Amino acid sequence: MLKIIQAQKEAMQKTYPLGYEKRKELLLSLQKAIKVYEKDIYDALYADLHKDEWEVFVTELGIVYDELHFAIKNLKRWMRKKRIKTPLVQFPGKNFIIPEPFGQVLIMSPWNYPLQLTFLPLIGAIAAGNYAVIKPSAYAPEIAKVMKQIVETAFPNQEAILFLGGRQVNEEILKGVYDFIFFTGSPGVGKIVMNKASENLTPIVLELGGKSPFIITEDADIPLTIRRLKFAKLINSGQTCVAPDYVLLDKKLVDKVEDIKKAFTVVGDEATRLPKIINEKHYLRLKGILEEVGSKNFDDKTQTIRPTVLLNPPLNSEVMQEEIFGPILPIITYDTLDEAIKFVTSRPKPLALYVFTKSKETMNKVLTKTTSGSAAINDAVVQLANPHFPFGGVGNSGMGSYHGYHTFKTFSHQKAVLHKSRFLDFRFRYKPGPKTVGIFKLLGRNK
Repeated sequence: MLKIIQAQKEAMQKTYPLGYEKRKELLLSLQKAIKVYEKDIYDALYADLHKDEWEVFVTELGIVYDELHFAIKNLKRWMRKKRIKTPLVQFPGKNFIIPEPFGQVLIMSPWNYPLQLTFLPLIGAIAAGNYAVIKPSAYAPEIAKVMKQIVETAFPNQEAILFLGGRQVNEEILKGVYDFIFFTGSPGVGKIVMNKASENLTPIVLELGGKSPFIITEDADIPLTIRRLKFAKLINSGQTCVAPDYVLLDKKLVDKVEDIKKAFTVVGDEATRLPKIINEKHYLRLKGILEEVGSKNFDDKTQTIRPTVLLNPPLNSEVMQEEIFGPILPIITYDTLDEAIKFVTSRPKPLALYVFTKSKETMNKVLTKTTSGSAAINDAVVQLANPHFPFGGVGNSGMGSYHGYHTFKTFSHQKAVLHKSRFLDFRFRYKPGPKTVGIFKLLGRNK
C-alpha cells in the first residue's frame, strides 16, 4: 500500500503543477464516471444505509453534481494570481498571492454521507491541483466499492487512488507522509489522526461533530418549527453531523411537546423509508441511550431505533453528554433566553446552532453570545447547501472549512510573492543611521 502511495508521489513530482486544462479535464472525467455508475450508487447506498432515491439525490448525488459544476465553472478564476496592495516601503514593486497545490493529500471520509463527504473534498483537492489518497469508511462497504470503481475510471493515471479496508488499513495509510490531511469523522478518531499529522507537521483540516442545539423561543412559528425540526432530525435517521442534537424549548411552550411527539411518530410507509442505523455497534449504543432513560422505543429483531422524543432527561445521562447520531431528540425546557444561551456556552462549541424566532433582537443576541461552526435562523441543516458558505467546525467540532471556493482554498497554499524592480534602489535601506530611522518611520506610517 505504501509503495503505491509512494509511486503516486513520484508520478506527481513529474507533472507538478497541474495546469488549468488538466485540472478541468480531471474534474470532467470524475463527473462522467459518476454518471456512468449512477445506478450502482443508488443501489449501494440503499444496501448500506437503506437510503431511498429521494434521499440519495437530495443529500448525496445532487450535492456532488452541484459542487462539480460550481468548481468547473469557476476554476479559472480561482486559479488566478491575486494582486494586492504594495506598501510604500516596497515601492517600486508588485505584490500578489499565488494559490499553489500542497502536493499529495490524504482524504479520510465517514460512513453517514459517504459519497458526498468523500467526493466534495476530492473535487476541491483536484481543482487545487493536488494528487489524492482516499480512504472511505469500512462501515459502508458497498458504496466504498462503487467509489473505488469511479475513482479508477476517472483517474486512470492515479491522480487519485482509493483504498478499501478497516482499521488496519487506516493505520497503514497514516504511516505515510502527506502534504495535507483532510479528515471527516468523530472527535475521538480526529485526535488520533491529528496526532499522526503532528509527527510530520502536516497541515490538517478536521470536520467533526458535536451536540448542535435547536432553540425554540416563545414567539416561534410552531407549525413551521416542528416541520423543519422533523426534517432536520430524521433525515438519514439522525445520522447527520449537523442534525439538531437537542432542543432548548421556552418553558411557556411545554404544551407543544405533545405536538412534537406526534410529528415524530412515524408509521407505515414513512417508517419503512427511514434510513437504517448503520450497524449493530451503533444500534446497541443508541439502545443503551434509550434504556438509561427508561425508553423501550427499539426493536432488537430489526435493529431499529424508532424516532423518540424525551422531555427533560437527566443532564448527566448519556443522551445529554454525547453526540446522539440517531433519531433520539431530548427536549430541555428553559425559563429565560439568557438561561438557554448559558446552557449552550457552558458546553463544547457545536458544529451548528439553530434558532427559531420572529424577533430580530433575539436572533442577534443568540448569534452574538454563542459560537458555532455555522448557524441558521428559522431553518436547520440546509445552510450547508450554499456553496458560497464555508462549512466547518470550531473548537471541539473541528478546524478548517470547505465547500465551493473554500474547498479550493483549503487545499491550496497561498504563496505570497513580492516582485521588486531592479531599476530603483534606495541606498538608505543598507546603511541604517539616525536619518534613515526617520525615513523608515515615515514610510511605515504610509503603509
